[in-house]
Amino acid sequence: MRITAVETIPLAYEMPYPITYARGEYQTREALLVRIHTSDASITGWGEAAMWGGPHSVSAKVIEDEIGPLIVGEDPRQPEYLWEKVYQSTYYHGRKGMLIACLSGIDIALWDIVGKCAGEPLWRIFGGFSRPLTAYASAGYYRRDYGLDDFAADIGKAAKAGYRGYKMKIGNIPQVVHGGVLSDVPLRGSFEDDVKRIKTAREALGSRNLMVDANTSLSSRMAMRYADAIEPLNIRWFEEPTQPEDVEGCAELARRTRIPIAGFETETGKFQFARLIDAGAVQVVQFDVVQVGGLTEARKIAAYAQMRHLVVTAKNYSTAVSTAATLQLLFALPNADYFECDQDPNELRDRLAKRPLFTLDDGMAVPSDAPGLGIEIDEAVLDSYRA
Repeated sequence: MRITAVETIPLAYEMPYPITYARGEYQTREALLVRIHTSDASITGWGEAAMWGGPHSVSAKVIEDEIGPLIVGEDPRQPEYLWEKVYQSTYYHGRKGMLIACLSGIDIALWDIVGKCAGEPLWRIFGGFSRPLTAYASAGYYRRDYGLDDFAADIGKAAKAGYRGYKMKIGNIPQVVHGGVLSDVPLRGSFEDDVKRIKTAREALGSRNLMVDANTSLSSRMAMRYADAIEPLNIRWFEEPTQPEDVEGCAELARRTRIPIAGFETETGKFQFARLIDAGAVQVVQFDVVQVGGLTEARKIAAYAQMRHLVVTAKNYSTAVSTAATLQLLFALPNADYFECDQDPNELRDRLAKRPLFTLDDGMAVPSDAPGLGIEIDEAVLDSYRA
């Protein structure tokens, strides 16, 4: 079997309302899928490459014109080899960032092929630890005409639906690190009002897990002020409080608070995660499989985290393809838990797969036994969302 072509598929979905976080506001959900074709016409692989904040065309160009020629003609059942081939071939301008995000889509698609050839789900191929994952609802953005009562009501609905936790956005205040640059972010509020939102969430959620996410927007000092204020609220984790480059500042924050620090989904590569782990900057190792380097790189990070007695989780906030990849990995690992379930409107998540990707029983998620990623794409639906 050989790789015959690499295809990119840009997608877009317009939400019924805009949502705001500390770094901006958006209403369009965008994604870039990758499909790898093989000499066996019955077997193709699906992947997704993160292109957050950039145009589809830039990532698509890297995948089609730079990575594609390096892997076409190769055996797709060698994802470890092909990952290293691409990494070393693009070393002088790759290593981090966009190129690794693009490689993520390729890598996920290759592993999908491996699973389909073996007739097994990836979670079993990866070791099959198969412990049900704690599912939590993820939303809590700032929204126009959306008061604290509305916020509390939505959290209550998530709790009634059986989710074992809820994650909300915080940090949309004037003191953000990018305040002088991204100064047009709407719905800025005071630190005191933000803490009030967090207290509202805690009251609405009861004893279930509450996570807060600052999206890399705070200085370490401002993050410490948040941690001091909300530590009595029994926060499960404080996600991406600082920029990932501020390893020392985040590590100092982690030493000063009892709230576990989670991150960094915006980081790429095992070497960067090792630096964060070694510094004590994170206690919940959280990557994004469609950005970090795919399943190959994420597995290495998870193994290193296990050596340091740390739990692993992953961002899951895009299409059905990234949901499937995230599920397959986390369900396979002995030190993984917490499965993010996006609550904001996204038909790229809800309609692309012909069948449900997982079951949710008493707030615990379990993927199917279908081979590879366990996903069958509805081509008609896919075409309707092509950008």
